Amino acid sequence: MATVELTQDNFNEVVGGDGLVLVDFWAEWCGPCKMFGPVFEKSSETHADITFGKVDTEAQGEKSDRSHVVL
Repeated sequence: MATVELTQDNFNEVVGGDGLVLVDFWAEWCGPCKMFGPVFEKSSETHADITFGKVDTEAQGEKSDRSHVVL
């Protein structure tokens, strides 16, 4: 399963849904984020039983403040 782009519109629905959800909070300017992105994407293809979501902290600033919270 490919990663799901999480936005203000779908964040609560996806994260609050059934099953395990892993969320990657990333930014275009973040070097480590860019290095981790392909690993996260590959994992999403390998583990179809887990929902993998990505939050672009630049585009979704309101949700990025939750990055320190373990959901």
